[in-house]
Amino acid sequence: MARYKHYDTNQDKLIPVSFADQIVPGSFEHALNEIVESHLDLTPFSARYSNDETGRLAYDPKVLLKIVLFGYYKGIVSSRKLAEACNRNVQFMALTADTRPHFTTIADFIATMHNEVAAVFADVLFYADGLGLIGKDNFAIDGCKMPSNASKQWSGTHKELRNKQRKLEKAAKAIVARHQERDTKEKLSPMAEQEAKKLATYEKKIEKIKGFLKTSKKNIGRSGKERKSNITDPQSAKMSTSHGTIQGYNGVAVVDEKHQIVVNAQAHGEGQEMHLLEPILESTREQLASTGIAEDVFKHTRVIADAGYHSFESVSYTQENEIDAYIADRGFRKRDPAFANAGHYKERARKENRRYRGCDEGRFTKNDFIYDEQNRTCRCPAGNTLYRNGENVKIRGFFGVKFRGAQSTCGPCALRHRCLRDPVNTQTKQVTIFLGRTDKLRDKPIEAMKRKFDTLFGRYIYNKRIAIVEPVFGNLKNKGLRRFTLRGKTKVDTQWKLFALVHNIEKIAHAMPA
Repeated sequence: MARYKHYDTNQDKLIPVSFADQIVPGSFEHALNEIVESHLDLTPFSARYSNDETGRLAYDPKVLLKIVLFGYYKGIVSSRKLAEACNRNVQFMALTADTRPHFTTIADFIATMHNEVAAVFADVLFYADGLGLIGKDNFAIDGCKMPSNASKQWSGTHKELRNKQRKLEKAAKAIVARHQERDTKEKLSPMAEQEAKKLATYEKKIEKIKGFLKTSKKNIGRSGKERKSNITDPQSAKMSTSHGTIQGYNGVAVVDEKHQIVVNAQAHGEGQEMHLLEPILESTREQLASTGIAEDVFKHTRVIADAGYHSFESVSYTQENEIDAYIADRGFRKRDPAFANAGHYKERARKENRRYRGCDEGRFTKNDFIYDEQNRTCRCPAGNTLYRNGENVKIRGFFGVKFRGAQSTCGPCALRHRCLRDPVNTQTKQVTIFLGRTDKLRDKPIEAMKRKFDTLFGRYIYNKRIAIVEPVFGNLKNKGLRRFTLRGKTKVDTQWKLFALVHNIEKIAHAMPA
């Protein structure tokens, strides 16, 4: 019979631990410890304490900051789990010299550091620039939409919330009516107990909606229309993402090309980004100037942004302030020669759609309509003359002549199925012959941006965008930083800056000398 060495899992063993040996050079925790202990000015944190003569000793902000940043790096966002890690994880013990703050202390530190986090972020940027990690050649801007600590089911306009309140009141009345109809024996049944709990839940929700409608104003957007409000977190927004609709915030980051250092990070409770370009660029300019990194960084730095930031105001702002920006518009791929054959792959769907609507495969194109420039007339493929119903028509920067067929000729025409997209519901054919581009359009900011963007150099610069900014969001999500755990724009903005700090310190850890 085989014999094995004896083992006992219930025995104890005392292992000596050297905290210095746990912080390995070249690692994230080594860079974090070096930066927090030697390169950050944490004197602004002293203003929150008034225990110079009396009162309990406070935890050092260096210790709390290392707990939070190292925890985020490990994907630990919960304050309770951070406090637990300080009791069980040797690396946390080494970074904090075996300091074990309560989870409420950690939570309060994160929620109230919005005045100090900007200075910490700037100090880390200054240190990264000293290591040569910020190239200041190309900045890419993009946003990452993440859910927050709020339920999207509590979102709606004031009218929608009132309707929800009425539905809950109706359901509560139905429960009360059923209670009144039951006799004493039935009231003691499990069903009655369950409905009583449901009634209490409904009443609680009704009071919650009533209190919100009394104290809050309508959430009016930039267009003047009311946007959906959220009862749990009024400053968050309902956003559409590739993974569905979420209730959260949009974390915007300005990223440098050289080593993907985040030079500015802001969180906004808005899904639309087009009006955020100007405030983000201005705050980036001020931040880099205040830290001494660059007096006016946009004198020599290009800015790259996707179509979400494209608007007349954003493009005009960059041109008026002489910022070398490359902002894509919605139709930039249609003008790209690389996508010239993209429509070929959609031809099958177009044919099936035409067959579904009863259209013939050989449908007429614009080349089948003959335009007489001298007489300014147009004939259809059936040989009928269309009457002119608009001259000098201006559509999207182009001018032309508009023609329409007569109902007496289009109605009985045998070629209707080849001429009209929907021959059943459309009575007559309408054709617009474009003659050229309007002169005013060429001088407009958006047209100037399109001409600049459509050059070989412009597309070469824009193609850098994905490689600059998207890896930052991927890095954070791979660490488990996929949602905000706080409520309110100020607190969420603080947490987003802490997320960006984790990314920047990791980049410094890869580059700093051991």
